[in-house]
Amino acid sequence: MLSIKRLGVAALAMASLTALAACGGSTSGDEGGATTLSVGVPGIPPVFVNLMAYVAESKGYFKEGGVAVTLRPLPTGADVGRAIQSKELDGGIVGTSGAVALRASGGNVVAILGNENPSFLIASSDPAVTDCASLKGKTIAVDGAGAPKALSVNTMIASCGLTASDITTVNVGGPQSVDALIAGQVDTAVLHPDELAAVNQKAQAHEVVALAKVDPVSHYTMLVTRQDELADGGKRPAWVKAVAALHKSIAYINDPANADDVAQIAATMTKRTPEISKTALSEFIGIKFWPTDAGLARERVDKAVADQVKAGNVAADKAPKYDDFVDLTVFDEALGK
Repeated sequence: MLSIKRLGVAALAMASLTALAACGGSTSGDEGGATTLSVGVPGIPPVFVNLMAYVAESKGYFKEGGVAVTLRPLPTGADVGRAIQSKELDGGIVGTSGAVALRASGGNVVAILGNENPSFLIASSDPAVTDCASLKGKTIAVDGAGAPKALSVNTMIASCGLTASDITTVNVGGPQSVDALIAGQVDTAVLHPDELAAVNQKAQAHEVVALAKVDPVSHYTMLVTRQDELADGGKRPAWVKAVAALHKSIAYINDPANADDVAQIAATMTKRTPEISKTALSEFIGIKFWPTDAGLARERVDKAVADQVKAGNVAADKAPKYDDFVDLTVFDEALGK
């Protein structure tokens, strides 16, 4: 059964990439291409970080702003990054660490908007695990070695002086962590707020430590495009319009009066229930997940780059410089600055 599921995921990923190639991600030179963008979003179904884009689509903000945006889900942020670099997509949402690595390896991606505060948290169904220090000796379920959830663990436990040698991690996959907690196969796991809400519909778990609350200089994801897209003759005007629409979308998401509507959009996007989505939404808003500014503070991006160098994922002499890697002028123009 497991091999069949894996084949299904692989087939879906291949179908997505084939569709991209067939449709043509980048439409420069086509009729109306100057105001048309193909934007990759991670997750099948798309995960919560994409909500700002789906709200902008649902509420008509892209259309009102004069830009046609096609949202294209791909299995992971890494897949999105590769599709951008190969020009199958005009841009998309990529994990910051992945964007740093892509740029360091010769990719010409540049960030124009960001989500600074990560949504990773360690949750447990064990009533004895009440705080970070009580995680010592625990086995914590993560997505996989070197994957985003696994990479977040050490930072979270370091907040109370623990190190990797104080815990054990077990790789169960990303979404599978929810099922493993509900089934009692594990009692502690790295989750996102919507995943914790999903667990609590059928079982009982609680937040132990959240990355955004213990690492104030972190950076989570970026909306990136290629430098040629922003150059003369490229799609800069379309990106300015898209960022303006996303900014409007974020304001809509952050307004408590819109919680029911936003939760319904999130539920349609993630395939979770509106109840789970609404519970999770308040948690995401609580950590200021969707920024009111560009979400690309120099201090945070520089630390993300330094962390990749320290981890050995990026060579120091290849590490991207902030002023080359980040373009704040798109956001400024979108807001009429």
